[in-house]
Amino acid sequence: MPGCTQCGSCCLKHGMKLEATPLDIARWIFDGRQDILSRVGIDHDEKGEVSGGRLWVNEDGSPASACPFVFEKEGKYYCGIHEIKPEVCGAHICINYYDDP
Repeated sequence: MPGCTQCGSCCLKHGMKLEATPLDIARWIFDGRQDILSRVGIDHDEKGEVSGGRLWVNEDGSPASACPFVFEKEGKYYCGIHEIKPEVCGAHICINYYDDP
């Protein structure tokens, strides 16, 4: 990903404060990604339709301390669901890449 320093900051510090879009949830349902859906607190509107979801939650529904799909290898961090990650993650701009030293 251009601009990514692979520091893991976005996933380790902010990954559990993000929201999934209804389109994210629809993609995961269509692709049968129960592994992802089980870690999303899915929200519904007054009509009962999916309105989005809270990223990332534990099995009991409490907020996770970090994205459960990030992993470290040789000092760099990688996304374990890169091919189908939430829209908000794809739109993330790494401030560490653009910060002046």
